[in-house]
Amino acid sequence: MVESLDAVTVWRAVSVAVLLWLAIFFGRTLVAGKVPLIERIARRSDPDLPADHCRYTRRLTAIWCGFFVVAMLLPLIGGLPFGWTSALTWAGAILLFVGEHRLRPRFFPGYEFPSLPQQIRDTWNVWRKDP
Repeated sequence: MVESLDAVTVWRAVSVAVLLWLAIFFGRTLVAGKVPLIERIARRSDPDLPADHCRYTRRLTAIWCGFFVVAMLLPLIGGLPFGWTSALTWAGAILLFVGEHRLRPRFFPGYEFPSLPQQIRDTWNVWRKDP
């Protein structure tokens, strides 16, 4: 007899699947010969992205990919309640996003980056067009 799944188990499985998909979505753009996802987003506002920015966006894409893998494994091996793993994942994503946003001007002084609303539009346009 198959026991019914409780809501926490279902949500845990869904979150693991989504994080796995994000890791694959980001990671597949790191293959040789492909343009990293974050570089594609950055090129929406600056088609002539400097080479040092391209290296940076490749590393940033890899960091996000690694974050998604760690966040995916956390509920599987962390032994924490689902609420904690979910909160840690969201906190980590916000910290990574905001931290990178604040550090970026220090890495590239004098370079004018697009506004947050423009970055969101660029991201949406790139994600919408990606198969």
